[in-house]
Amino acid sequence: MSMNGPDHGASGLPMAGSDRDLDARQRRILEVMNRVKAAYYKTKNDEQLEVHLRRIERGIQDGSEPGHILMISGESAAGKSTIVKRGLRLLTTLRDYEDEYGEMMRPTLYVRAPVACSMVDLNREILELLGYEGNVIGSPTTVGHKTRRTLRNFGTKLVVIDDFQHVFDAPKKMDPRIILHTLKNSLQDVMWPLHFVLVGLPDIDGLVDYDPHKEMERRTDQFAVEDLCFEEDKEYVAWILDNLIRDRAGLAMSREQPFELIARIMHGARDRFGLILPLIYHAIEDALETDSTEVSTQNWIEAYARLAKCGDNDAENVMHADNWRSIIRTVDRHGNFGPVDASSASGKGRRK
Repeated sequence: MSMNGPDHGASGLPMAGSDRDLDARQRRILEVMNRVKAAYYKTKNDEQLEVHLRRIERGIQDGSEPGHILMISGESAAGKSTIVKRGLRLLTTLRDYEDEYGEMMRPTLYVRAPVACSMVDLNREILELLGYEGNVIGSPTTVGHKTRRTLRNFGTKLVVIDDFQHVFDAPKKMDPRIILHTLKNSLQDVMWPLHFVLVGLPDIDGLVDYDPHKEMERRTDQFAVEDLCFEEDKEYVAWILDNLIRDRAGLAMSREQPFELIARIMHGARDRFGLILPLIYHAIEDALETDSTEVSTQNWIEAYARLAKCGDNDAENVMHADNWRSIIRTVDRHGNFGPVDASSASGKGRRK
């Protein structure tokens, strides 16, 4: 490297910028995006969920009754996992701690159900999270007993199972009555009754209906995570948008924005909080990547194209098309957008 002139590449021509400059730029984008994504915004679901979680916490502290199940359901990308994780942090009596022997106790265990898993697969996942090494073999009953013993050893009283719908997606479809029976055994364990929070798609709501004796109804609470509503939540979304762009990212809004921006954001994200925030994140990141001090219409177009995977097809881009209200995409079980219904968008256009 020359100490007196610009850096040169192998061709002898000046390089566009040094590695140090590139690293500094990338660090800035990373720092801004970390600050943006660190913000947490409550919705109407947070307060209601906290009430349900506090009931479980009191039930565990009381200890005089069998276990309980809280079933949290909602559409994909509704924000279920985010509000559950935050809600669990509020349960101060169920945080990890060291016992008198220096062993780490885990009163609450959070686990994601593997894709297309059986109850045995789920138990193995729990054992692995608790540090069990080696193959777990045996009948479903044997594996279940081992899992409950291990949970007792770690002082676990609350098991949170996210993506619980995966249990229903196993290659060999499980009889819901078997799933229910397995849960019931854990609730009624005389030595160590467990409590559960089951989080998943609306598929899981009907599980208790398979109990022939209707015993599980009184031991199960159901909580549905609601999507946002434009009329009720548009001002809140506008405030979040301003807070993220101006206060968190330190950017401005350009003078020209897509017509009815908040309506487009909510419509394009299907009113789901778990898609609204990423759409805003993408627009901010796109502005930072182009070294802009403003979030512009073009940033919104690129952000939606990135979120919906619609490429440069403006006719299917909610942030560009004039007939944006007719652009309706499905959202699959994994939170990914599907194609636009052929009848919902007319014409094909491409950005120049």
